[in-house]
Amino acid sequence: MKYLNLTKSLAVVAMLSLVFTACKKAKVATPLGDAGQTLVKLLGGGTPAATSSKPIDFVNTPTKILAVEVRRDIPSETELNKVMVVTVKDDTAAVTAWAAGSTNKFKLPVAWYTVAVAGGVKTGGEGGTFTITFQPGEFSKSIFVTVPDATVMNPSFVYGLGFTVLTADQGAKLSTQKSMVIEIGAKNAYDGIYSVESGFVQRYSGPGPTNPVCCDNLTGPLGAGNDDVYLFTTGAYTVGIPNSNQPGRMTWSFLTTPNSGVAGIDGVRITVDPATNLVSSMCLGNATFANFPGYTCKYIPATKTFDLNWRWNPTATTRDYQVVYKYKGPR
Repeated sequence: MKYLNLTKSLAVVAMLSLVFTACKKAKVATPLGDAGQTLVKLLGGGTPAATSSKPIDFVNTPTKILAVEVRRDIPSETELNKVMVVTVKDDTAAVTAWAAGSTNKFKLPVAWYTVAVAGGVKTGGEGGTFTITFQPGEFSKSIFVTVPDATVMNPSFVYGLGFTVLTADQGAKLSTQKSMVIEIGAKNAYDGIYSVESGFVQRYSGPGPTNPVCCDNLTGPLGAGNDDVYLFTTGAYTVGIPNSNQPGRMTWSFLTTPNSGVAGIDGVRITVDPATNLVSSMCLGNATFANFPGYTCKYIPATKTFDLNWRWNPTATTRDYQVVYKYKGPR
């Protein structure tokens, strides 16, 4: 009898549990908001316009670059399978804002490039509009720029083109990543960031070598303790070194910490003879700066290395600077 009562009690408890479970409210999905809506953007874009560097070789043959990538971020396969039309502006105002206050930034002249996009057309010329059609299954469209002859560019300048997404149909929303200015600059084979491999700098208190400066930490070895040096294109075979107050400048011995920029020789230019790889040197800010007599300045293509020997102020406070720079990567 007790066994039967226990069985009945357990059955009642089980039934009540089922009732309470059935009465619980089902969880309701949180609305997705923007996550449920297609977003159209320029990859890497921004508001205001982001910038993207597109360096090209300083050559007179056509160079094709990917300028911008137009993306649609879709929430579902249904949205991906829709045809969508997006318009993108050739944004000259964004370029003007980008170049404001600079002496080496300019809009890329229309005669110096052509532009193309698969599945799209441009109307209106400079400052006009690209109309781009996404077919079912497509989520990305690329706008390409071709520069037929980069040697028409001033290597000391950077040229800009602007792009901004204007509209998108099918109820899509424009992302804040909708605007970009691409920076196009011509670079020769020697342009880049270089590590300081080895060397020595000697400062003199008068015309060297009879007046050496001792106990001066600016005098001493050069090497891994020195900051990297930037070489920037100024011609087909010529590169410059930034001024003493700029990133990538020449520095005195690493015995001085932090590194101290070499003043008095702003505007160093080195030119490689492509036939011999010998290097000639000069300085816009100091006419006495030149190759060190008795030493060879050269470029070694196999290792992308410069072996440089300089002297300046030979009749005053002489400076001798002997250094090896090795290519590390692009600027």
